[in-house]
Amino acid sequence: MMAGEDPVDVYPEIRKGCESKCTNAVKEYNNCLDRVQGKGGCDGQYFDVLKCVDKCAAPQIFKHLK
Repeated sequence: MMAGEDPVDVYPEIRKGCESKCTNAVKEYNNCLDRVQGKGGCDGQYFDVLKCVDKCAAPQIFKHLK
């Protein structure tokens, strides 16, 4: 990044790339959503997806920090 340029947030792109590595967690979350049909109650599966994505993304994001 050059002086005067706005910083670019790479985290959303990194997270999106990590979602493909968490297919099992995403699949379980989507299955839960289908079962409960919008009534909620899939918090556990949602947090499993977040944990998987964050675990994948953390080492990559630290490479971009100074």
